[in-house]
This record gives sequence, C-alpha cells and structure tokens, in this order.
Amino acid sequence: MSLTKLFYITIVFFLVGSSFIMCQNNDYENLRKLDSIAFTSLEKNAPSVMEDANKLLEESLKSKLSFYGINAYTLLGIVNKNRGFYVTSLDFYLKALNAAEQLNDTPRRSACLNNIGSVYQLQGKYNQAIEYFNLSLDLEKKLNQPLQKSIRYYNLGECYKDIDSLDLALTYFNNSLLIEQRNNNLEGIIYAKLGIANIYIRIKRYTDADIVLENIQKNIQTDQIEEKIIFHKLKGKLLIATGKNDEALNEFVKGEEISRKFNIRTHLLELIKLQIGYFESAEKWQKASSKYKEFVHMNEELNSLHIKNQLDDLSFQNEISKKQLEIELVQEEKDLAKKNGKFEKELRFFEQKITWFTIALLIFVIGLIVFGMKKLTSSKE
Repeated sequence: MSLTKLFYITIVFFLVGSSFIMCQNNDYENLRKLDSIAFTSLEKNAPSVMEDANKLLEESLKSKLSFYGINAYTLLGIVNKNRGFYVTSLDFYLKALNAAEQLNDTPRRSACLNNIGSVYQLQGKYNQAIEYFNLSLDLEKKLNQPLQKSIRYYNLGECYKDIDSLDLALTYFNNSLLIEQRNNNLEGIIYAKLGIANIYIRIKRYTDADIVLENIQKNIQTDQIEEKIIFHKLKGKLLIATGKNDEALNEFVKGEEISRKFNIRTHLLELIKLQIGYFESAEKWQKASSKYKEFVHMNEELNSLHIKNQLDDLSFQNEISKKQLEIELVQEEKDLAKKNGKFEKELRFFEQKITWFTIALLIFVIGLIVFGMKKLTSSKE
C-alpha cells in the first residue's frame, strides 16, 4: 500500500472516529441536561416530574447503557413510590438495579438495594426490606459514605419499629442521628428525631417525645414536605395519648391537607384512619361515616392501580400484600356482617314468638267465646 493511500485511509478513520465521538458527546450532553431537569423537577415536586423522568429514560435507551439510565429508572421509582404506586415503583427500581450491576456501579447499586427495601417496607414485607437494607448497608460500609450509612440505619430503625422491636429500632435511630449531627445535615437530623419521637410515644415516654417534637417544630424547613406530614401525624398521636383529642384532630387534618396538596399518599390512609378513630370516640357518627367512605374509596383506587401495574409473573410470583389498614377494614366489615346476621336471626326468632303467641291468644279467645256461648245456651235451657 502506498503512503498516499495510507494517508487517505488514516484521514477517513480519523474523520469517522471524530464524528462518532462528537455524536457520542452530543448524546451525553443532551442526557446530562435532561438528567438535571428531571432531578430539579423532583426536588421542587413539580407537576412535570413524571414527564421529565420519562424523557430522560427514552433518551438514555437510545444510547449505550450509562448511569443516566439508572438515574431515569430511579427517578421514576421515587415518583411512583411517593404517589403510593408501589408495584410500578418496584419495577423501576429493579430495572435500575439490573443496570447498576451491568455497569458495576457500586454506589448506585447500593442506592437501588435501599430503594427496593423501602418499597417492601411500604408493602409490609419487613423481612425482605431488612434483607435489602442490610445488603445496602454492607456496601456503604465499604464505600465509607457516612450520610448514606445513616439512611440505612434510619430505614432499619423504621422496619424494626414496625415489627415492634422497639429497643432495636431506637438504637438504629440514635446511630443515624449521631452521624447526621456530626455532618450537620438538618434533613437527616429531622428524620432521625422523628423516628426517635415515634418510639418514645410507643413506649409511653410522652415528656421525652414532646421535647423532641418541639425541637423538630423549631427547625423544620418549609420545603420539608414529608417531614411535616410525619410531624403532624406524630404530634396528633402524642396529643391523643395525653388526652388532648380536639388538638390531635387538628394535627391529623393538617397532615392530610399537606398530603393531598402535594399528592403524597404514603401516610394518607393512616391519617384518615386516625381521624375515623377520633370521630368514633367522640360519637360523631356522621363525620366518621364520611371519612370511612374516603378510606374505602382510596383503598379501591390503590387496589385498582396495583392490579393494573402488576409485575411480570416471570419475576414476581406473589401478589401485592395488602396493608394492615386494609386487613382491619375487611375484618371490620366481617364483624359488622356477623352482627347484622345475629340481629336478623334474633329478629326472626322474636317474630316467630310473636306469631305463636298471637295464634295461642286467638285460640284462647275463640275457646273462651265458644265456652261462653255454650254456657249461655245451657242457662237458657
């Protein structure tokens, strides 16, 4: 091959290679912009967050697998989890985990494991949640990321709280708080203290709980939406425990209003149930019935969504576990049906007694009349 031909071939390869690199750089620049837009939307809780995350996902799928794809799946998982759409959320988190494993991206793999644990926790599958949180915690210990380790401690505290291992839960929450305080992370401090206050209420350390909640109220920020919802829920529970029921209702209502305003359903069912409990204890049956209907409607809506977005049966064989609130609702309906059945049975028995009594009385009257007539006839003779 002549030097001239070699020169031209080299130029062609150079131009093709340059074009490829430029296209690749343009693709990544576009993905970087979309990634920034989507995360900003999430932080601001913007109505366009779902659309922005989907745009990022669509573009990331057009290119070679990268961390932008993981980010897109993770964003969609977060948005759906916050809306209470747990089946869809878990699907996106699993796809993010698969991508992170393919890229050998340990930090994002840890985040995915933690996110999957969170969804299992919301579904009441605490053993699975604890398993995933511990897998993530093991990675974080190797990565030496204190704040990420704190999040895993907090999540484990939440799980152990939900299975009534309160001493263990308090230990995890305190471990989380120590890390957050060392790093002066206000958001993490608030979350850890909310966990601690919750345990104090559960173990009836009401004075300690009140002190912690007062500290939270002084430091909580305007944009800390979920923290405010949890705060109002816990404040209401503390007020109920100390006999201040009317003040407690105001806290539950505030929590519900914030939940509806920002379309965060994670705590909404519990807030509605707490209000039902208040109205029932106050014998305000009409208001209790109205809230009960809201509760049933929301349950039906969530159940319909779960069915619509079922995970692929090849990956997931079990159906979505119903929440404890749903189980209690079904039990209440069964108890009510039993009471109604018993009442109807007693009513039928009472009606039968009245019928037989009426027949007996009628026979007695007829007999008395016959007897009287015979007596009257015999006296005339």
